[in-house]
Amino acid sequence: MRSAIGHEAPVTALPARRPMAKRSRATPNTTASLAAMTRHDLRVNRMAPLTWGGSLGATCGLVAVIWPSISDSISKAMQSYPNNIKQAFGIATLDTVEKYVDAEMLSLIAPLALAFFAVRCVTRAIVGAEEEGHLDSLLSLPLSRRVLVASSFVSTGVVLAAVIAVAWGITWAAGSLAGTHISGSVMAAGFANLWPLAMAFAGLALLAAGVLHRRSAVTAIATGTLIAMYIIDVLGKVSPDLKQLRSFSAFRWYGSAVQNGFDPRHAVALTFTAVLLAAGGMELFRRRDVL
Repeated sequence: MRSAIGHEAPVTALPARRPMAKRSRATPNTTASLAAMTRHDLRVNRMAPLTWGGSLGATCGLVAVIWPSISDSISKAMQSYPNNIKQAFGIATLDTVEKYVDAEMLSLIAPLALAFFAVRCVTRAIVGAEEEGHLDSLLSLPLSRRVLVASSFVSTGVVLAAVIAVAWGITWAAGSLAGTHISGSVMAAGFANLWPLAMAFAGLALLAAGVLHRRSAVTAIATGTLIAMYIIDVLGKVSPDLKQLRSFSAFRWYGSAVQNGFDPRHAVALTFTAVLLAAGGMELFRRRDVL
């Protein structure tokens, strides 16, 4: 190149460009995704142990507190109850505060409440998000549907355990302060027995969520099955002709840990059923369309 006065201008070499590094978006592995989603679900439900556990514990604690004032009359009244009524509700005698709390709360009210909580909790991130219209955005992330379902199931199990622990603690504290001589270990067995039962219906809810698109429909199926199984169990206790039907009821395997002790075989069976149902729901959800 020549300059304006005719001399050849020196040529300056341009610096060589460095090759641009390829941007790669690493996809998190399954374990990391599961841990992240589980932490997220736990944060969403962080108040549940206080609200659900506190409410249930306060009710159970009230039942324990009033035991000393009604223990004599309840024991006498139980002697006049028909045997089939006692068998229907799994009550042989009501001579301790633990059995009274079991009969009033742990036989029906607590199982229904905690199973309903587990159903609502486990479906929040699936059909709940689908109804609210942000499931598509969630699935646009590098996140598999299997991880989404698994994290919902795992977080529900953790939160449910915390709710049960709070309810047990309040019940035991209230009974102890009232001087009822309530046994912490016996009540712990009774409350711990609630976890596998509630998780079994959480698994059923996930199975329904693998097909349905509405939270109300999923909740109706899971809780309706819960109530139907309770009725089947009661009828099987009352009528010898219907006794065999109890094998199809989750309440047959729930039993009463307060009166008969905690049966690990039944707990494992219900937990295995919960995992199996959740796995089925995971595969169904992986295959279905999202509205």
